Amino acid sequence: MLKINELKKYYSGKRVLITGHTGFKGSYMCVLLKYLGAKVYGYALKPEKGSLYELLKKGAKLQHRRDEAYEPLVTGEVFADIRDIKKLTAFVKKVKPDYVLHMAAQPLVLLGYDEPRYTYEVNVMGTVNLLEAIRKGEFHEPQNRKGEFYEPISILNVTTDKVYENNDLSNYAFKEKDKLCGRDPYANSKSCSELATYAYEKSFFADKNIYRVSTARAGNVIGGGDLNANRIIPDCYRSIKNKKEMLIRNPKSIRPYQFVLEPLILYLNIMALQKKDKKFEGNYNIGPDKKACLTTEVLTKKFFEAWSALDFGHHQSIRIAKLSKSLHESKFLRLDNSLIKKVFKYKEIFNMNKTMEYTAKVYYDMLKNNNIYRSIIEIIEELD
Repeated sequence: MLKINELKKYYSGKRVLITGHTGFKGSYMCVLLKYLGAKVYGYALKPEKGSLYELLKKGAKLQHRRDEAYEPLVTGEVFADIRDIKKLTAFVKKVKPDYVLHMAAQPLVLLGYDEPRYTYEVNVMGTVNLLEAIRKGEFHEPQNRKGEFYEPISILNVTTDKVYENNDLSNYAFKEKDKLCGRDPYANSKSCSELATYAYEKSFFADKNIYRVSTARAGNVIGGGDLNANRIIPDCYRSIKNKKEMLIRNPKSIRPYQFVLEPLILYLNIMALQKKDKKFEGNYNIGPDKKACLTTEVLTKKFFEAWSALDFGHHQSIRIAKLSKSLHESKFLRLDNSLIKKVFKYKEIFNMNKTMEYTAKVYYDMLKNNNIYRSIIEIIEELD
């Protein structure tokens, strides 16, 4: 597995196109790629005022006062809908990317129930639009007189751990060859995104000298700065900020939790190594070991413990919400990560204690109006 200092060799000076760069994971990825010296180009919806992305852009500018080598968080960006294929295709042609990381999505299970059509349009047709933009981009011309290509375009579609048909089997860890059939609109739309990627890879991107394509299935990523609704850690932060008790729904649901930089570093490994050698192409589960599978209630308590270590004397009250009727959410979900370990020699980077420590620290700095861009850079520097 390539470490941070090794990833610099692959990404420094390279053009990386990220869809969904203003989202939670996208924002962290912009910081990480900037640290690696990449030229980052983003295509996403305009971020909301006060979002993590806006705070990181502001923090990067503040850092300029002490760093004469400052460059903006992204080299170029377009704020537009992934469903707008004309704008998307024009941007892809303009950027001429070396790497394409697809993370634009409607990422929320409950919103998928409320807005199923929108969820399918974004998660399925958004993927198709990007693949079409790459296919018809006409930007990857032969780079010598023999018509040979020096480097292929490396593409990674990020989906979710929820793509599998899940019957809530106790202690079962899904493998990459298990059936893709998400049960709810969000999960199912991500299953369809995987199938669309497979079809394009087999139908249009079969020339491995030009394109390299993989998908990554990761979920339940946590980290400071996430402000999405109906997510347990952001809800914990809001309960602190608003000085209200924390209500937990589905306290016994079990999920595998991982720190946000963990899958991002693996995404970069997949893209870098498959660009070098097509043997690294594939569909990969990216998730922690069984010890990181916690109930919602335990995760909540661990976060407040980490917060108390920063905010001495703070005590947060917790209450289990009594829901008379709720939409289906899987009680148990875990991925088998043996393939990513085998192919990439992957070893866990952040244990749960570090995950909670870093997550609470970034949220704490956000609450205190400290520079969270610097907070995240310091975490990355510890890995370098």
